[in-house]
Amino acid sequence: MPLIRIEVNDFKSYRGHEVIGPFKKFTSVIGPDGAEKSNLIDAISFVLGVKSAQLRSSQLKDFVYRGRRLAKGPLDGSEATQDQDDDDKSDGEGEGTAKKVWVLAVFQDEKRKEWLFQRIISSTRASEYCLDNKVVTYSAYNTAPTSHNILVKAKNFLVFQGDVEAVMSQSPRELSRLIEQISEYEKTKEAQERAENATFTFTKRRGIAGETKQYKEQKGEAEHLESLCDQKDDLIFLYKLFPIKEALEANASRHTNTLNTLAGLRAEQARARIAVVREETKVKKAEKALEAKIKHSSKKLQNSQKIQEQVGNDAERQQAKLHSLRRDLSNARQAADEAADVHLNITLSSARTVLTSQTEKHQLGVLAFSERQALETLSRDEKTASRTLTQVRATDEELQRNQERLRCSFEAEGQD
Repeated sequence: MPLIRIEVNDFKSYRGHEVIGPFKKFTSVIGPDGAEKSNLIDAISFVLGVKSAQLRSSQLKDFVYRGRRLAKGPLDGSEATQDQDDDDKSDGEGEGTAKKVWVLAVFQDEKRKEWLFQRIISSTRASEYCLDNKVVTYSAYNTAPTSHNILVKAKNFLVFQGDVEAVMSQSPRELSRLIEQISEYEKTKEAQERAENATFTFTKRRGIAGETKQYKEQKGEAEHLESLCDQKDDLIFLYKLFPIKEALEANASRHTNTLNTLAGLRAEQARARIAVVREETKVKKAEKALEAKIKHSSKKLQNSQKIQEQVGNDAERQQAKLHSLRRDLSNARQAADEAADVHLNITLSSARTVLTSQTEKHQLGVLAFSERQALETLSRDEKTASRTLTQVRATDEELQRNQERLRCSFEAEGQD
């Protein structure tokens, strides 16, 4: 992969940004001694990651540009521009004053694709690496040239001053090691060892695979046997559980029937409770109605008793009056009998004596008439008293019947 060009910025003797190239298949850099031709080789080595100790420097700050301030006027006698004045002011003397130093190498592969390798010295004087304008680590940056057969450690791309004499002065063993390094013998040997290791590993893996297959077959047989034993244990366990299962099913059936019966009993109990509540309600209502009836009957009974007492009193009074009337009637009858006897005697005596006077007849007739009227009056009073007594007795009997009926109804309600 050929090198196309090199771009430097404040690197060693190169002030500012410089582009060196393009390089051809054969390019020579010539000049007198002290013309810093070797700085180009240092730039190429620097951008490929060679350490500063191998580039005639001990520190990174030695790669920073240290040139003196140039003349203010241009060489052709023209006036200096403002930019040039600013650049001159930024230049210092002695120590390097550049803030950022970098070297960019552009390579081209077989597909004519350009690869950009850039190494930067930052303001903190630390190295940064960029691959195709992307910041990468040192290991990734150092691996990229190796993939294009650029071996930095083998130095198969540059020959420094004194390298030829150093090679000629080396011992045969050192020369063999150098040739092996350049010819990538070590890589070939490592590849051979890897192939041998791979063959050994493959053989070992094949043996392990055979053993694994055998172990898997044995494991399968063992697992099959174990599964059969498990099935056997399960069948024995199920055989033992079958009577228990039947008993459980029977118990479950009985339990279900019991629950159904209990549910029916509970429903009947609920209905009975409802009926009891209804009957209690009816009883309470009946009790209230009975109490009202009892109060009413009691009042009626008390009224009947009062009426009965009054009737009894009236009956006693009527009985006394009746007795009085009967006595009067007997007395009247006796007086009437006596008057009749007297009249009869008088009539007999007047018949016997024939000599009667009209005055005595008149007196006797008057007396007999008054006695007769008194007798008729007593008869009428007796009849009236008899009718009144009959009515009182009928009323008393009706009151007794009502009282007995009330007593019977009261006793019947008390029994209910």
